[in-house]
Amino acid sequence: MTTLRTLKKLLLGETWILPVGVAVTVAGGAALRALAGDIWQHAGGLVMLAGVLVVLALSVESSVRR
Repeated sequence: MTTLRTLKKLLLGETWILPVGVAVTVAGGAALRALAGDIWQHAGGLVMLAGVLVVLALSVESSVRR
């Protein structure tokens, strides 16, 4: 039950880790898109998904520790 409560807090915006992490992921994706060119067309979505999942996992982990 505590995991669901923590996830609800994260999704409702009671933490700064998630929005800042997603913003950093999007900014990093934009930079990689400019540098990678054609490779980004094939792998860009997976890179962005991986970044968002890492941010979500770190955010949940930090919330569980408290």
